[in-house]
Amino acid sequence: MGYTGGTLKDPTYHHLGDHTESIQVDYDPAKTTFDKMLDVIWSCHNPCGSAWSRQYMSAIFYADEEQKKAVLASKARLEEKLGKPVKTAILPLGKFTLAEDYHQKYELRSTADLLKEFKAIFTDEKDFLHSTAAARVNGYLAGRGTKEQLQKEIDLLGLSADGKKRLQVYVTK
Repeated sequence: MGYTGGTLKDPTYHHLGDHTESIQVDYDPAKTTFDKMLDVIWSCHNPCGSAWSRQYMSAIFYADEEQKKAVLASKARLEEKLGKPVKTAILPLGKFTLAEDYHQKYELRSTADLLKEFKAIFTDEKDFLHSTAAARVNGYLAGRGTKEQLQKEIDLLGLSADGKKRLQVYVTK
């Protein structure tokens, strides 16, 4: 979670200026393609909805001309499929500024019991912020995913039905 697309040198949540709240997605091109990432992005929001503010507008920020061409081509395919214009902004990335710690994993931070468990595992704030496990749980708490998907992930992580932890967490920096 962070801010991009604006002109302020050091935006913050309370001094955002013309920046947009954004997420930065890092991916391994050996495991997936940029086009597949775009398919996920298009499916995760209403691309035909109008923005009610610059802070919360839907946008895809591209890093270079190759990405710009791919984004514009995928937008055109989506418009053809939907039969209506896509209003998601397509803009150059510029600088991405990581949001303040308190603004990261917001839903998880708002759930005291779960946050306490994660803080016991991740005693260093940076490890918590970079945890994919914390990010996934935050997403579920925000309503992104089904109960069935969560159950499959819990099974994959090795958690028992009685809640006893058999979880090994790996954090990459």
